[in-house]
Amino acid sequence: MIRLLQFTDTHLLADPAATVRGVRTQASLEACLDHARRRHWPADAIAVTGDLVQDDPIAYGTLELLLDHLGAPILLIPGNHDVPAELERRFAHEPFQVGGTLVLGHWAVVMLSSWYANAQDGEGQLGLAELARLEEALAAHHGRHVLVCLHHQPMPMEAAGLDALGLGDAEPFMAVIRRHPQVRAVAWGHAHQSLDVFRGDVRYLCTPSTCMQFKPRDPGFVIDDRPPGYRVMDLHDDGGIATEVVWLEGYRQ
Repeated sequence: MIRLLQFTDTHLLADPAATVRGVRTQASLEACLDHARRRHWPADAIAVTGDLVQDDPIAYGTLELLLDHLGAPILLIPGNHDVPAELERRFAHEPFQVGGTLVLGHWAVVMLSSWYANAQDGEGQLGLAELARLEEALAAHHGRHVLVCLHHQPMPMEAAGLDALGLGDAEPFMAVIRRHPQVRAVAWGHAHQSLDVFRGDVRYLCTPSTCMQFKPRDPGFVIDDRPPGYRVMDLHDDGGIATEVVWLEGYRQ
């Protein structure tokens, strides 16, 4: 069994006391990491799936300090608030890996970038090169179970505002997934809420933010009363997945 922890939408700022929509994002991330170390350790890998900073690359230094000594590979991908060139420069050393594929026992974890330069409002797109890389990775690991991670949601969340900012090339992405039956799950962030559904044999998982959440199925971007959260995934050798969203119930700043 492989244990993978997913943290997403950390939205760190240069000032550790600064807030995003009223939440001190560094403090909430630290609380999530402390909780995970107490309850769900050890982990074989950690995936951090985008919007790592709130537009300010200085905050990558904070993220590096928080994650550097966790004792597991750290897989990173950019979200729409990130600065990919600086992300790649800052984390070009172990235990970090930006994008790419990591093999863990019977599993391969494929990390995709849905950031693109021409986004207007925070929407995402993989593009032809990233879709081709996905196809190549799945072909190369046809004998393993596969978890695919990206930032933007590849399916509707039944919320007009969020759905307008999803993955622009979701259908080509889904077509690749359908061609490769070893894909067991697709996980993302971006939507600041939880989702766990099956489409055929593939499990689709949205993980809440380590800071604040959006109210599900609301047409706008109304802040929910849910606390910070993260996801635990136990990836079994037979391809089964045991997963739960861990909410920091009772969390107070």
